[in-house]
Amino acid sequence: MEQMTKQIFRVVPILMGLMAILSNDVFAQIPTGTPRTDEPIDLSTTSDIIIYLVLPLVVIVLGIFWWFFYKKPKNQKAEEERKKSNK
Repeated sequence: MEQMTKQIFRVVPILMGLMAILSNDVFAQIPTGTPRTDEPIDLSTTSDIIIYLVLPLVVIVLGIFWWFFYKKPKNQKAEEERKKSNK
């Protein structure tokens, strides 16, 4: 059961990535009546700095902290329990 779950978690991201790549044209359509600009991001405004720089960096940093302080120790504890049960 555990091995099947691991296989599913390996296959799902691959399938989602393929769906995102293959359906790129569908997601790239711009609805009618919406303003469209082909200009690059203007980093002289505070809102653009927050949206395009600060928020992604915060998400990345929080993800790294979550991995090192929650997920990684939890995996180490599970591995230690497996080693003890095998002895």
